Amino acid sequence: MPELVVENIHLKYGAVEVLKGASFAVEKGQIAALLGPSGSGKTTLLRTVAGLERAYQGRVSVSGKEVFDGSSNLDLPAEKRGLGFVFQSYALWPNRSVFDNVAYGLKLRKAPDAEIRRKVGQVLEVLGLGHLHERYPSQLSGGQQQRVAIARSLAYDPAVLLLDEPLSNLDAKLRDEARAFLKELITREERAAVIVTHDQIEALAIADTIVLLNGGVIAQEGSPE
Repeated sequence: MPELVVENIHLKYGAVEVLKGASFAVEKGQIAALLGPSGSGKTTLLRTVAGLERAYQGRVSVSGKEVFDGSSNLDLPAEKRGLGFVFQSYALWPNRSVFDNVAYGLKLRKAPDAEIRRKVGQVLEVLGLGHLHERYPSQLSGGQQQRVAIARSLAYDPAVLLLDEPLSNLDAKLRDEARAFLKELITREERAAVIVTHDQIEALAIADTIVLLNGGVIAQEGSPE
């Protein structure tokens, strides 16, 4: 069974239909790229899956558990969906250390202090950030900030990672390195991931499945080949 299943998602802003029946699925250890031009609905679809936007029709399930069903008014809040979200801007708190940024989701879920220290330490080591835990975002490079944002989303062990253009703020060389790193990490950790991009080369390089959106509908779906 796929780790993430998105079925027939419809969403309106006022009278404007933004998503018109989008469906896709992602297996564990796989990356799906939502590709398409600006205004095609990529980020809106990702935010809807995350529970940050409200669809009026469709279903979303994570690890076999329904988190949204428009027909029965089931709509779990974002923090109860078992998803990690990495924003395009990284959304790090400038006045919190790397450790405190990464620990935020665990503290929100009221995890015990010992568990927070263990999980944050673990994920920082995995991402090569262990030596930076006391630094603040302003003291980090763009690539390091990106890794902190990914670490924060991994710390509470989500089944699915959602990434909204996470590489767009990096220069070309860093972007190539980050792309390879992300693909290796998601495969090794056996997560499912959905990445939004408008960069066709990036989608072809990183994804196992490409979901091509145009005007709120999925125009094509398949492997990069």
